[in-house]
Amino acid sequence: MAYLALYRRFRPSGFDGLIGQEHIVRTLVNQINSKRIGHAYLFCGARGTGKTSAAKIFARAINCLSPVNGSPCGKCEVCRALGDGANLDVLEMDAASNNKVENIRDLREKVQYPPVSGKYKVYIIDEVHMLTTEAFNALLKTLEEPPEHAVFILATTEVHKLPPTILSRCMRFDFRLIPTKEIAALVAKIYDEIGKEYEKEAVTAIAAAGAGSIRDALSVADTCVSYREGKLTYNDVLEVLGATDTGKITELIGHILRSETGKTLEVTEELYESGKSVGVLCKDVASRIRELIVVKTCEGARDILDIPEDLYSELKALADVADENRILRCAEIFAEADGDLRYSSTPRIVFETAAIKAATPKADYDIDALAARVSELEREVERLRTVGRAAENDGSGEKETAAEEKRTPVKEDAKAYEEPPAPPEFTVPESGDKTSEKTETSAVRATEEPKPAGISGARLWGTVVRKLRSDGNVLLWVACREMRAELSGGKLTIIATDDSGYGEITKEESLRTISEMVAAFGDFSIEVRKEREEPERDPFKEGTDRLKKAFGEDIVRTEK
Repeated sequence: MAYLALYRRFRPSGFDGLIGQEHIVRTLVNQINSKRIGHAYLFCGARGTGKTSAAKIFARAINCLSPVNGSPCGKCEVCRALGDGANLDVLEMDAASNNKVENIRDLREKVQYPPVSGKYKVYIIDEVHMLTTEAFNALLKTLEEPPEHAVFILATTEVHKLPPTILSRCMRFDFRLIPTKEIAALVAKIYDEIGKEYEKEAVTAIAAAGAGSIRDALSVADTCVSYREGKLTYNDVLEVLGATDTGKITELIGHILRSETGKTLEVTEELYESGKSVGVLCKDVASRIRELIVVKTCEGARDILDIPEDLYSELKALADVADENRILRCAEIFAEADGDLRYSSTPRIVFETAAIKAATPKADYDIDALAARVSELEREVERLRTVGRAAENDGSGEKETAAEEKRTPVKEDAKAYEEPPAPPEFTVPESGDKTSEKTETSAVRATEEPKPAGISGARLWGTVVRKLRSDGNVLLWVACREMRAELSGGKLTIIATDDSGYGEITKEESLRTISEMVAAFGDFSIEVRKEREEPERDPFKEGTDRLKKAFGEDIVRTEK
């Protein structure tokens, strides 16, 4: 007998072998046991999730004389008859090659003939979305009121292409993608049965390559069986999949997180010379960064990823190089590059640009990138403070030395966050009036100096913006630093220059924070508006108001 592919050889013969679709199996088994068999079923879902297998099992089970737990027994005369390929009681039709109205008319004529062996005549129409509009229309009446002995099972991967008239006549079952762990367990079981030695991580890599599809995973597993006679390793699977060298990918990400642009380009050149596709390379980098995020944030990362111990140790060490914001931003950059590669005629430039952008956060103005840079500065400042406190406790002059050595790089890193020059912050009186009471609960801590007599909106707003930065309120600080403010009487008007800033500052929490800070300078009401919402000037009204003020409203009157 010719060699059978693993996905054909190990196709399940009963519902107990259909993994990952328990919600569908339970419903179908209950229908079989209670003899409530419908006339039309729709099996939809991604490829390789068991739609056709479930349809064949169900077709045999409803005809079986003595089903076992809802599955066909495989021993009765009907099961043996249906096992014959020449039997006409279960007909499987490929709608991709039989999609014309003539094919459906032929089916309508044959459906009137009763079954030969069993109780039902089952028609399995695979890839039913390929039928033409005329073919769907020809199928409607038969699908709605077929003969008592006829059962239709429609299978499709693109259910959105089916007309609503077809959907309303079928019992719909949505097949889910299979979890990686369940696919890995199935591949391991098959390898054990055929006598193939393997590493646990290799089986997990095969399952992950299936991306929820059992058939895709078993196709990779079939290739891996022939790749090596001995024990199958994790690196063997990567070679079969055409993946990039894991060591080089990890080295590349390390240079990116350390902002080593030159070495990043050098490793990228080495990867190109190895002959790997730019698209595959970009996907591998994004996948490895995703694993790095899991290692950085999850306590049980080793069990979640199920990767070799040496690779996990490398990722664990690499996770300490940067914080979550920086790693997340790198993942976003390469995910965007992966999408851009589909339409680019210069894929290498797209990938190298993404690598350089990820390696130079100072050139990235995304909010996550800014937050990562602020976090890095905060860690550096805290480290210097710790060194200073230790030196002070020792009574030595190491505090000044350490601060002097680190002063220049910290100042350079902070340049990107400095506001334009502004006057010193204002303070409030130390008297026990209402302003002082508000100051005690506000985010701005007042000093003992008296408040200046004149306060402009620009000077007050500059103080608030600097306070937002010192408090670590990064998102609100980034939004407010592009705004301006005007102070008129007892009202502070904040003018936003763009929609994103306006949306951020008008949040309830943001307004509360701003109000608490402004309260330190007086009892001002706050109004926020967009710059384009500034009312237009009316020269006539302004002139009239000046005349009324000069001569009195009784003398100057306006008529329409």
